[in-house]
Amino acid sequence: MKQGCCSLVGLMKKSDMDKEKAKQEIKKLIDDFRFNYQRYKKELEANTETKLVEPLFQILGWAKNDFIKREKAHRGEKSGFADYAFYIGDKIVFFLEAKKIGIPLEKEANKQVISYALSRKVPLAISTNFEQMNIFCVEQENALKNVFRCFRQPEDYITNFADLWFLSKESFEQGLLLKKAEDEGRLKRRISIDKPLLEDFMRIRSLIANDIEKNYPAKYNINEKDEIIQRIIDRLIFIRRSEDVGINPDNLTLEEIKHLPGDKAYPRLKHIFSNYDDKYNSGLFTPNKDNDCDKITIDGEIIKKLVYYLYESHDKEYIYNFEWIDADVLGQVYEQYLCKILAQTKSGKAKLKEGQAHRKEQGIYYTPTYIVDYIVKNTVCELLKDKKVAANKIKILDPACGSGSFLIKAFDYMQKHLSNDETAKQHRLDSQGSYSIKTEILKNNIFGVDLDNKAVEITKLNLLLKTAEKFRKLPKELDDHICWGNSLIEDDSISEHAFKWVGDFQEGTFDVVIGNPPYVSGTGKGEIKFRMEEIKFYKREFKEVLTSHMNLFVLFVCRSLNLLKEGGLFGFIIPNFFLTKQDFKKFREYILENCEIIKILDFGTTVFENSQVPVVILLLRKKKGLNKTNVVKFAKLRGDEVIKLAEYNKIPQKEFENDKNKGFLLIVPVVAKLLKKIENKHLLLADIAYINYGVVTGKNTKYILNEFKTGTKRLVKGGDIGKYSLKFSNLYVLYDELVKMRRKEIYIRVGDKKVYENPEKILIKYIGDNIIGTLDEERFYPERTACPLVVKSKELQPRYLLALLNSRLLNFYYKNKFIDIRIQKIQLEQLPIAKANENLQKQISVQVKKMLSLNKQLHEIGDKKTAQTAKLEEEIRKTDAEIDELVYKIYGITAEEKKIIEESLK
Repeated sequence: MKQGCCSLVGLMKKSDMDKEKAKQEIKKLIDDFRFNYQRYKKELEANTETKLVEPLFQILGWAKNDFIKREKAHRGEKSGFADYAFYIGDKIVFFLEAKKIGIPLEKEANKQVISYALSRKVPLAISTNFEQMNIFCVEQENALKNVFRCFRQPEDYITNFADLWFLSKESFEQGLLLKKAEDEGRLKRRISIDKPLLEDFMRIRSLIANDIEKNYPAKYNINEKDEIIQRIIDRLIFIRRSEDVGINPDNLTLEEIKHLPGDKAYPRLKHIFSNYDDKYNSGLFTPNKDNDCDKITIDGEIIKKLVYYLYESHDKEYIYNFEWIDADVLGQVYEQYLCKILAQTKSGKAKLKEGQAHRKEQGIYYTPTYIVDYIVKNTVCELLKDKKVAANKIKILDPACGSGSFLIKAFDYMQKHLSNDETAKQHRLDSQGSYSIKTEILKNNIFGVDLDNKAVEITKLNLLLKTAEKFRKLPKELDDHICWGNSLIEDDSISEHAFKWVGDFQEGTFDVVIGNPPYVSGTGKGEIKFRMEEIKFYKREFKEVLTSHMNLFVLFVCRSLNLLKEGGLFGFIIPNFFLTKQDFKKFREYILENCEIIKILDFGTTVFENSQVPVVILLLRKKKGLNKTNVVKFAKLRGDEVIKLAEYNKIPQKEFENDKNKGFLLIVPVVAKLLKKIENKHLLLADIAYINYGVVTGKNTKYILNEFKTGTKRLVKGGDIGKYSLKFSNLYVLYDELVKMRRKEIYIRVGDKKVYENPEKILIKYIGDNIIGTLDEERFYPERTACPLVVKSKELQPRYLLALLNSRLLNFYYKNKFIDIRIQKIQLEQLPIAKANENLQKQISVQVKKMLSLNKQLHEIGDKKTAQTAKLEEEIRKTDAEIDELVYKIYGITAEEKKIIEESLK
């Protein structure tokens, strides 16, 4: 029988065995209590604690060092001491108030322990005299009467053992009691900070701004006011995080401010700030640093409101748990927070307005977490694998760090790696005593620069939240390593925030550079124009990469590669149009000269909210000199395809160097071979045709009319152009010699009129990723969304050329050779055009004439679906396919090669 019993025990889970053992031990404790009841009844309260209460909780898994006796707390506005505070790590998880046997709990203990828990923002409280025990969820309405769990006699500990086990250390480590209370609706759900807190941030921001204006009218401009507000909010977030993870000095809490009269609220907050400055010695709390946040006075009632918002959402639906804040989530909230700007009304009051346009015009977009993770894994983590590299010496830089998402992720991976290293187990000591690997990483490994001072402060805050340890001052190096400045300009005469790449930031000293630089163009109508002195500086400083087209991301790449050590790793997410566009040829040459290209991951679309810029991840290793033998890994993702499912192809970097345009063509070898065949011994379109732009009217559209007037020309837009079809949407452009002279209003280049009025010009649709063209025989004027093209060679017929441009073959070539959401003139000019004999050209021209006629008939029928419509559509498909077959034949395409083309275009 005993053997069978042992077998059953052997099959039991360890946790079940622990529970069974605890049950037996508690039963013995109850039996002893009952047997010696009269003696226990005469004992002092202190003896009840040590002989009954403490043994009960020790049986539930709590050791003596898991609780503190006589923990300071508040009862309403009075100070007091709770009998017990139970901890998991550095955090109090419940208070316990013990009374002498025979003293009713409702007399005093219940109220006391609830008050203590509320004052320290601890959600759970317990009162007991061992004979009875009550568990309270203190946030619950009328918590005193709505007892969460009640044990009316010691025997209930056994009969209701499942409820008692909620008080075990194991249960608290797993958060089981909190979850149970939330499920029963007794506690508000804890949430990490996201949208609700963001909205409360906005309320806090407006409240402080208006109070500053009220007390200090016209003293501070809107930017100065904003900096003061942000410093205060950053401090409050750090304090709340410290409270929730249990590292708040002297057990100070913001919560206690709620219980103070208004005139004492702000002085108390300043006292807390001072205490944090003394304990953590971070620039975050340094008095009178950078702005006047420590000199002003804020209304006490407003301070109390601010404190409220930092614990519970405005709608009272949620309790904020700052322990759960992932620094990246905080970064996302702050990115949205920065998209709001303070605007001052005529009355002087601050009003929040959307600042997204400002962020967009600066080329700033928040980087999705999965992109950040991918780049850091493929740079920092790859370097950490290298046994020849001293991991604790790696220098990581983000030259446009924003709110610090890349640096935070790099910090996480560095900590994970170094924590497993043997050196991490060594005892570190300095003047403050022992310290962990977290502090060392912040001192040695993480560097960032950004032109937005608010973003720099957020990065610092995020890293401080990562590294803060109890009784440990924060490293001063953070202020030296995360800096405010212009990463591109070192000249103080050009920028008041010029950043000097010296000292710890010296060129050629970084092992890794990562990030998402701003995408800002300085040329082109409607785009941002740099100041003239900036342009001159950029042209002088970055002459090896710049053409007439200037974009900040190019300059950031160039700067970053100069900052890297030889062999250092680089990872950016940047626009994909640099891969093949002619404007970026010098930039590509610079990369080929200075780097091995490790990976290019082309998304083919944007990954950012409020952006249409298609992007790539570019991973490089700095290695000077041409003729590199490395093989580039590349992948093309489309739509919502998951990055981790990327399938990589390979191409020798030599192929990029051999391309006459130095294009980074992300194509497999079999396709590359086919492209070369298509190019072989054929003319460029630029050699046989004039390609122009359409009429540009700038921002002023009054020159485009919906009716005919003297001096107007019939106008067609890109949307009017179909494959072998053209419709007139009754638009006219006002164009005469007088208008032509007003060059600020309408731009028609010299010679364009001759092209526009050619009786057989080809019109190409400007927007789209396919070449779509038609023939214009009626002298329409094309608007800027259409490219007019006129054949200048007498050997080629316009209809024949149109067939080639619309063919699947040349669309295959264009899609693989160029990357853009527009059909660009400079790219069209590079299309390889095959010459055919006159008879073959006539044969194709006849088919094109048929296509133009069929599409015209279809257009005349309109949207009605009739038998005639279906017949026309089928005839169009058949004729189009016949033209494609003739084009394949002209270029000498085999059946196998045709299969590659057709598969590629699916």
